[in-house]
Amino acid sequence: MSGQFHRPHAWAWFLERPGYVRFMVRELTSFFVAGYLIVLLVTLGRLGGGEAAFAEWLSALSGPGWMLAHVVALIAAVWHSITWFAAVPQAMPVYLGEKKLPAPLAAVVMGYGPWLTVTAGIVWWVLR
Repeated sequence: MSGQFHRPHAWAWFLERPGYVRFMVRELTSFFVAGYLIVLLVTLGRLGGGEAAFAEWLSALSGPGWMLAHVVALIAAVWHSITWFAAVPQAMPVYLGEKKLPAPLAAVVMGYGPWLTVTAGIVWWVLR
Protein backbone atom coordinates (compact mmCIF):
# COMPACT_ATOMS: atom_id res chain seq x y z
CA MET A 1 0.00 0.00 0.00
CA SER A 2 1.26 3.47 -0.84
CA GLY A 3 -0.11 5.11 2.29
CA GLN A 4 -2.11 7.70 0.38
CA PHE A 5 -5.72 7.49 -0.63
CA HIS A 6 -6.80 9.41 -3.69
CA ARG A 7 -10.57 9.64 -3.96
CA PRO A 8 -11.56 9.89 -7.62
CA HIS A 9 -13.88 12.71 -8.57
CA ALA A 10 -15.52 13.93 -11.73
CA TRP A 11 -13.93 16.73 -13.73
CA ALA A 12 -17.05 18.86 -13.11
CA TRP A 13 -16.97 18.42 -9.33
CA PHE A 14 -17.77 22.09 -8.85
CA LEU A 15 -21.23 21.63 -10.39
CA GLU A 16 -22.33 19.51 -7.42
CA ARG A 17 -23.11 22.46 -5.13
CA PRO A 18 -24.12 26.08 -5.80
CA GLY A 19 -21.36 27.31 -3.48
CA TYR A 20 -18.74 25.51 -5.56
CA VAL A 21 -20.13 27.06 -8.75
CA ARG A 22 -19.94 30.56 -7.22
CA PHE A 23 -16.36 29.84 -6.15
CA MET A 24 -15.35 28.74 -9.64
CA VAL A 25 -17.06 31.74 -11.28
CA ARG A 26 -15.18 34.00 -8.86
CA GLU A 27 -11.89 32.33 -9.77
CA LEU A 28 -12.73 32.64 -13.49
CA THR A 29 -13.21 36.39 -13.12
CA SER A 30 -9.56 36.72 -12.16
CA PHE A 31 -8.61 35.82 -15.76
CA PHE A 32 -10.65 38.77 -17.06
CA VAL A 33 -9.04 41.08 -14.50
CA ALA A 34 -5.58 39.81 -15.48
CA GLY A 35 -6.38 40.31 -19.17
CA TYR A 36 -7.46 43.87 -18.51
CA LEU A 37 -4.24 44.51 -16.60
CA ILE A 38 -2.30 43.35 -19.65
CA VAL A 39 -4.27 45.86 -21.75
CA LEU A 40 -3.38 48.54 -19.20
CA LEU A 41 0.32 47.66 -19.39
CA VAL A 42 0.23 47.78 -23.19
CA THR A 43 -1.52 51.16 -22.96
CA LEU A 44 1.21 52.48 -20.69
CA GLY A 45 3.83 51.12 -23.08
CA ARG A 46 2.18 52.88 -25.99
CA LEU A 47 2.01 56.07 -23.94
CA GLY A 48 5.77 55.83 -23.47
CA GLY A 49 6.19 55.19 -27.20
CA GLY A 50 5.02 58.63 -28.20
CA GLU A 51 1.88 60.55 -28.98
CA ALA A 52 1.26 58.90 -32.37
CA ALA A 53 1.53 55.34 -30.98
CA PHE A 54 -0.73 56.22 -28.08
CA ALA A 55 -3.35 57.84 -30.34
CA GLU A 56 -3.31 54.79 -32.62
CA TRP A 57 -3.77 52.46 -29.64
CA LEU A 58 -6.66 54.54 -28.25
CA SER A 59 -8.29 54.48 -31.67
CA ALA A 60 -8.02 50.68 -31.72
CA LEU A 61 -9.46 50.43 -28.21
CA SER A 62 -12.55 52.41 -29.21
CA GLY A 63 -13.84 49.64 -31.51
CA PRO A 64 -17.00 47.72 -30.62
CA GLY A 65 -15.12 44.53 -29.75
CA TRP A 66 -12.93 46.37 -27.29
CA MET A 67 -15.93 48.19 -25.83
CA LEU A 68 -17.54 44.80 -25.14
CA ALA A 69 -14.25 43.60 -23.63
CA HIS A 70 -14.18 46.66 -21.35
CA VAL A 71 -17.75 46.00 -20.17
CA VAL A 72 -17.04 42.31 -19.55
CA ALA A 73 -13.85 43.18 -17.64
CA LEU A 74 -15.73 45.74 -15.54
CA ILE A 75 -18.48 43.27 -14.67
CA ALA A 76 -15.87 40.61 -13.82
CA ALA A 77 -13.92 43.04 -11.62
CA VAL A 78 -17.03 44.17 -9.76
CA TRP A 79 -18.16 40.57 -9.20
CA HIS A 80 -14.66 39.60 -8.05
CA SER A 81 -14.61 42.51 -5.60
CA ILE A 82 -18.08 41.85 -4.21
CA THR A 83 -17.38 38.16 -3.61
CA TRP A 84 -13.98 38.98 -2.11
CA PHE A 85 -15.49 41.48 0.32
CA ALA A 86 -18.06 38.87 1.35
CA ALA A 87 -15.37 36.22 1.93
CA VAL A 88 -12.88 38.28 3.93
CA PRO A 89 -14.92 38.49 7.18
CA GLN A 90 -15.25 34.70 7.12
CA ALA A 91 -11.47 34.25 7.01
CA MET A 92 -10.55 37.21 9.21
CA PRO A 93 -13.28 38.04 11.74
CA VAL A 94 -13.28 41.52 13.22
CA TYR A 95 -13.66 41.93 16.97
CA LEU A 96 -14.67 45.02 18.89
CA GLY A 97 -13.51 44.20 22.38
CA GLU A 98 -14.97 40.78 23.11
CA LYS A 99 -17.77 40.99 20.55
CA LYS A 100 -17.42 39.69 17.02
CA LEU A 101 -18.62 42.13 14.38
CA PRO A 102 -21.33 40.56 12.17
CA ALA A 103 -19.96 39.47 8.79
CA PRO A 104 -22.13 41.83 6.68
CA LEU A 105 -21.10 44.83 8.78
CA ALA A 106 -17.44 43.77 8.66
CA ALA A 107 -17.69 43.51 4.86
CA VAL A 108 -18.97 47.08 4.74
CA VAL A 109 -16.29 48.39 7.10
CA MET A 110 -13.37 46.53 5.52
CA GLY A 111 -14.46 46.39 1.88
CA TYR A 112 -17.40 48.36 0.57
CA GLY A 113 -16.73 51.50 2.64
CA PRO A 114 -13.12 52.00 1.49
CA TRP A 115 -14.07 50.98 -2.07
CA LEU A 116 -16.85 53.57 -2.27
CA THR A 117 -14.69 56.22 -0.58
CA VAL A 118 -11.86 55.79 -3.08
CA THR A 119 -14.35 55.67 -5.97
CA ALA A 120 -16.01 58.89 -4.78
CA GLY A 121 -12.58 60.54 -4.51
CA ILE A 122 -11.66 59.52 -8.05
CA VAL A 123 -15.02 60.69 -9.44
CA TRP A 124 -14.65 64.00 -7.62
CA TRP A 125 -11.08 64.46 -8.96
CA VAL A 126 -12.13 63.63 -12.54
CA LEU A 127 -15.23 65.85 -12.53
CA ARG A 128 -13.77 68.92 -10.77
